[in-house]
This record gives sequence, C-alpha cells and structure tokens, in this order.
Amino acid sequence: MSVRVSRSQLLVLLLTAPPGLLAAFLARYTILLPLDYGSLLERDPIAQHLFGAEGVHGLIHTLSVSAAVSACFLLAACILGLRRSLACLSLLRTAYVLTYFLTLLYAYAVFRITGLLFAHEIKLEGAALDPVRLFFLRYRYLAPAAVVAAFFALLHLLSWRRAVLNLYRHEHEESPATGDAVVENLRLHGPDPQYRKSVYASALSHLLVLVIIPWLLQFYGCVEPYRVPKGSGNPVVALVQIVKPKPKKKKRYILNPNSAIYFHTPDLDDSEVFKQVDEVTQLTYKADPNARAGKMGTGGGKTGGWPEGMENHKVRFIRLQYSGENWDDGMNVAVRADVNFLEEFKKLTGFNVATYSEAHPIHLLRKYPKGFAPPFVYLTGSGSINVSDNDVRVLRDYLLDGGLLFADCGGPAWDWHFRNLAQRLFPDKGLIMISDDDPIFQMPYTFPNGAPPLWHHGGWRALGVKHQGRWVIFYHPGDINDAWKTGNSGIDPRLARGAFQMGVNIVYYAFTHYLEATSKYRK
Repeated sequence: MSVRVSRSQLLVLLLTAPPGLLAAFLARYTILLPLDYGSLLERDPIAQHLFGAEGVHGLIHTLSVSAAVSACFLLAACILGLRRSLACLSLLRTAYVLTYFLTLLYAYAVFRITGLLFAHEIKLEGAALDPVRLFFLRYRYLAPAAVVAAFFALLHLLSWRRAVLNLYRHEHEESPATGDAVVENLRLHGPDPQYRKSVYASALSHLLVLVIIPWLLQFYGCVEPYRVPKGSGNPVVALVQIVKPKPKKKKRYILNPNSAIYFHTPDLDDSEVFKQVDEVTQLTYKADPNARAGKMGTGGGKTGGWPEGMENHKVRFIRLQYSGENWDDGMNVAVRADVNFLEEFKKLTGFNVATYSEAHPIHLLRKYPKGFAPPFVYLTGSGSINVSDNDVRVLRDYLLDGGLLFADCGGPAWDWHFRNLAQRLFPDKGLIMISDDDPIFQMPYTFPNGAPPLWHHGGWRALGVKHQGRWVIFYHPGDINDAWKTGNSGIDPRLARGAFQMGVNIVYYAFTHYLEATSKYRK
C-alpha cells in the first residue's frame, strides 16, 4: 500500500522539520559545551587563568543558556507549526530569526576565544596560532554555523511566499506575495541585470577564495611537523638487577633438646606454588646507574640522538582523541601522566621535551608531512572506542607508513574494545604476545620478564601487531599510565620507575624504526 504525500504536506514538513532537528542539536550542545570547556581548562592552566581574567567563563555560560532557551523555542515552533494557522506561521518566522541571533552570538564567542589564544600565543594542538592557523581554526568552527544560518534564511524567505501564506491562512489568493517578489527579483537580476550579474560574479569569486579554497586546503592541514632530536648515540643497554626476597626462617618445634626427633608443622608457606608467586611478585627492577640511557640513539656517537633528526627539537607525547569513556584518562592538570612521563624522559635521557599536553583527533594524522609524523601515538581509555571507518583507514595508513600505536588499557571493558579496533586495523593479522627477549624490552633498559604487568586489566603480557618485522601496535594491558600519574597511584616507587623506563624503551623503539621506515621521504 503506497502512501501519497501532498504538496502542502511536504511544504509544512519543510518548514517545521529543520527547527526540530536544530533543537535536538542545541540540546546536546547545551550539555557538552560546559563539559568540553571544563576539560580544556583542566588540560591547560594557562588558558584557565587567561579565560577567567577575560570573562570567557561568563561568555560560555551565556552561550550555553542561550542554546538551551533556543532549543525549547525551536521545538515549540516545530510542533505548533504543524497546525497551519497564521499565529503558528509567525512563531516559525520568529524561530528562524532566533537562529540568526544565536549564530551571531556563537560567532562572537569563536572570534573572542580564538583572538585571545592568538594574542597570548597559547598552544593549541601542539603549536601556537599563527595568522594562517587562526583563519583555519575560525573557519572550522564558523563554516557549519554559517551554512545552517543560510539554510534558515531560505526557509524564512519561503515562509513569505504566496503558496505558504495560502496554506497557513487557508486562502486561495493568486497575487504575488513579498517572498515571490524577492525570488523573482533574484531570478531576473532586478531592474539593472548587468549590474546584478557583476555583483553575483564578485560574490561568487569571494566565496571561492574565502570559503571553497580554504575548505579544500584544510584537508592538507596545518600541523606542526614532528621532528626527532638530531645527534648520534647508541642503544645503551641498562642492565637490570633482579632483587630477590630473602628466604624466611622456618620455626622448628623441639620437645627434647637431646633428642634427634623434632616436630615440624607445615603451613601454606611450604607450598611450591606459593613460593613461585611470592618470588615473582617481589621482583623489582633496579637500573645500573653506570648504564643509564643518557646518550641513547643511533649512529655510534656520544651526543645522543638520531642522525636523521632535526637540531634543537623537543620530544612530544601525542595522544589520540576519540569518542569514548576516559580517552584522556590521567592527562588533566592534577595527575598529568603524559607531562610527568616527558619530564622523567628528560631526566633519563637528557633530551629536551615538550612542556605541554597534546591531544589529536585521529584524522589529524593524515595532515602531517611524509616522514615528519609522530613516530608514536598514545591511546587509552576505560570503555568503548567509537572510531569511524575513515579514521580507521587514516590510522592504518599512519601505522603502515612507519608509525607505532602505543595502546594502554585503562579498564577491563576497554580491553575488548581495543582488541576489536586492532582487528579493524589489521583484519589479516592479530595481536600476538611479545616475547621477553624482544628488542623493545632490551634497549635502552632491559626487562627480563617483559613489560611490567601492573594492574592486569587486559591480561599479564604485552601484546602487539607486527608488520614487515616492525611492531606497529604495542599493547600494554596493565594501565601503565597509572604509574606515571602524580603520586604513582599508590604503587611502589620502584615499580613506577620501571613503568617510566618501559615508556622510554617504547619511545626509543618508535623513533629508531620510524626514521628507518621513512628515510625515503627525507632524501
């Protein structure tokens, strides 16, 4: 049975459905805006101080409240607009006008906040804003709003046409209405067609230069290329001393000191399994101070670094942003796991490091120049990992082109989701156990039993995916970044030091193999 929809029903649907959809979007925006803003302030104390002094907190609150009020009004206009009365048509027109004011308030907020970031040279996505990046940043946030405002302007014009007026007034007038006159004027180019055509040509030229071309150029990106420190070093092996527990003295019960017979009461400590567990859990790693990785790198020199690196560049720690629970776990101002790791990396290696936290959406990886992408990217979380097929392709291309995904399990639920992501990235491969004697556990620090297991959210052993003899995924199942957090999450400081040293090994492995895999791009 087919359902026929009349022309009048389609017209009403066209006028009322967009306000309803926009209301739903604004309701979501009302909830997420304060959360995203708060997360930004947690990650960047400099921005927190600046925005507080410049009144941005109040601006964000005003924008959030305005979005909430507008959502309620647009939803009411959507529902009542279906009644087809002149009062409901006026309500729809008011809703259209409301979108203009909301767009202007949003545009003001974007210009205000980005202007402060630019004026005070606040780093965003790892680099300070220059005029070009400022333009693209504003374009990225304002272009969607401009498209929505333009669409509602067309609806507003449509609401003044005779067909709509007859529909909502229940009349059958045939004389042109105001909207018809405007459309006709646009169609016939007005009383001076030649002048109007020149205006159209100028407008289209500006649209091409200011909107279309920048939109195309944004796919090539404006990111700060990642450069490995230049120099010459060695894969210094830091020997590890295994400190074993001292055996406990057993009590012996003797009834007669002159007798050769005594009574020995066995207990749980006599269990062979218990002895093995006790020994494993009490192993600690202690690096030989004469073998610290202060001059690590390749090339055989003494300065440390990599011959294909760049002078005076800092080691950066880039984590991937995605839709999912706790994707930035441990990276706020209070616990600052990534910044703590960079500071410890500097102490252990002597290299200069970034002093700020960096988070990139996955699609941003395709914007890096060939041979100057991050040698490794970090991924963590505690729940679902919602990644689009396009982002999976971008991440896979990055990994096949020399990169390493350093995945860190922040919770048991995340383990299943990450294994699923790994399968999407490499359907023809699978996560395999990394053997204890693998080079990633040997240089510059030696871990005879593999990666420190820590919290075991996803098992006891580190796993990975290998491509052409190189690890493209290193998966730590035990939440290694918990040991990097301020306070080390309460674990023994010696175990925390081992977690930092494991991170150094991963960075060393990533830098060395990335430069080898991408040398063709730097020739």
